[in-house]
Amino acid sequence: MPHVPTDTDVYEVFAQTGTGAALSHVGSLVAPRRDAAWHLAKETYGRRDDLFRLWVVRRTDLIVSGAGDRGVLAAKTRMPHRQPRFPTTRRIDRSATPDTAAAPDTAVAPPSAAAPPSAAPQQRPDGSASEGGGDPREATDRALTGLWLALADDLFVLGNRLGERIVDYIDLEESLAVGSIGQEALAHAETVLALHGFDGAAADAHFFERPQAQWRVSRVIGRLGDWPSTVACGLVIAAAVTVLAEERAADEPAIAAVREEQLVHLDHWRRWARALAAWPETRAEFAQAYAEVTRSAGDLFGAGPQDVPAGALHGPSAAAAELHGRLGALVSDSGGPGSHLPHLPVPRAAGRGGSVLADCLARGRAVREHYAPEVFL
Repeated sequence: MPHVPTDTDVYEVFAQTGTGAALSHVGSLVAPRRDAAWHLAKETYGRRDDLFRLWVVRRTDLIVSGAGDRGVLAAKTRMPHRQPRFPTTRRIDRSATPDTAAAPDTAVAPPSAAAPPSAAPQQRPDGSASEGGGDPREATDRALTGLWLALADDLFVLGNRLGERIVDYIDLEESLAVGSIGQEALAHAETVLALHGFDGAAADAHFFERPQAQWRVSRVIGRLGDWPSTVACGLVIAAAVTVLAEERAADEPAIAAVREEQLVHLDHWRRWARALAAWPETRAEFAQAYAEVTRSAGDLFGAGPQDVPAGALHGPSAAAAELHGRLGALVSDSGGPGSHLPHLPVPRAAGRGGSVLADCLARGRAVREHYAPEVFL
């Protein structure tokens, strides 16, 4: 992980040789004081060339990457959606797409994500799955997997919804921020599925071919309407993903990258929330939207019936309750109106999302059905 060096007498030198040149790192030196370091750098690195700008920074004032950060810094694997020809390389040969139709109220599982026979879930009479085996860690891991996949659904719909708002602003910087958050929300949704065994075709089928009745989006998704409600929804979803990512960030570089990017998103949503809460024209509207969204956000870490082990007591698990508590702390620190988040998580229900989810799915399917496969070539 990034760290702060400890060699206090070492300074890093950056120099620019002309107005059109880049400011580049030219070397390091040892000096007892900052002013002495600057003069020593001038004599050492400006002895033969005229310098336009000279920067000298104590090494202990830098935050530097370590050997374990290579995965986080590798943009081509961490953010493939930003690479040239990404749509072409990801385009599906529709004639080879497997049949992913599933029975109602069952999740579309990737072929490679099947559980071993000893841990395979058993079917209950009502069609929901009970946990095989009695290992508490296995049950917790399965519950966390369910939370990740549910949040991936939320991120997918949020990313699509934000795509509609890129052109709503006359401020270019705000439009770029909304577009970047929407793009990264979609990329994070795909990353979550990839880390849980979905290949590209299975991920596309999961998002584009499931009937709405099989989606288990949070109730906040149905609030993605006007801008004040969208800000509140984006804030609570970013906070939820950040909290859950902390569970695996130390062991999984892709999750660490998701967490860092979602923290940036959270800062943006908080800034917008503070602005809406401060402006007299939007204060009352945002207060109402924030209350409705945070009240609906109680199911962000709520388990569904299939996530609860057979014979378990009704109510949230200890892990879900802890995650929900950390979510409450982040949401309360938003700088906006008071949060109405429930004290404990409540279950998610299948088939929610209303017209917001329905419109999102309809648009995606229309594009896939009406665009020729060669359109991205």
